[in-house]
Amino acid sequence: MNLDLESAKAAQEIITETKERKASEVENIITKTLGVLQENGVYACILFLCSRNSDSDNVVRTKLLEMTKLLKLEPPNGDKSEDVLKFITDNICNDIDAILLTKQLWEQILIYARYGAKARE
Repeated sequence: MNLDLESAKAAQEIITETKERKASEVENIITKTLGVLQENGVYACILFLCSRNSDSDNVVRTKLLEMTKLLKLEPPNGDKSEDVLKFITDNICNDIDAILLTKQLWEQILIYARYGAKARE
């Protein structure tokens, strides 16, 4: 499986699903999310997105969680923060390989999405 291709597709979907929002707003949330991911890790990244409630935040969170399916994981169906955080803790944070792969995958998605939002301006 080509994870770079999957990252590019996910980033395109984020940009498409947030086209009603200002490009600068989308770029801002993506940049903040990427910063949290790089500085504090996967759990903090999802916690950050769960603490926010704009449509753009929800699109980014949903897309990142959907991408865990590439790791043969099944993310929770609902938007309940408790379920999402439990999923991350139980399925990703307890496996160093899963943490590293998830972080790398999410970073690539967010980098591509940030460039996509910037190109939309």
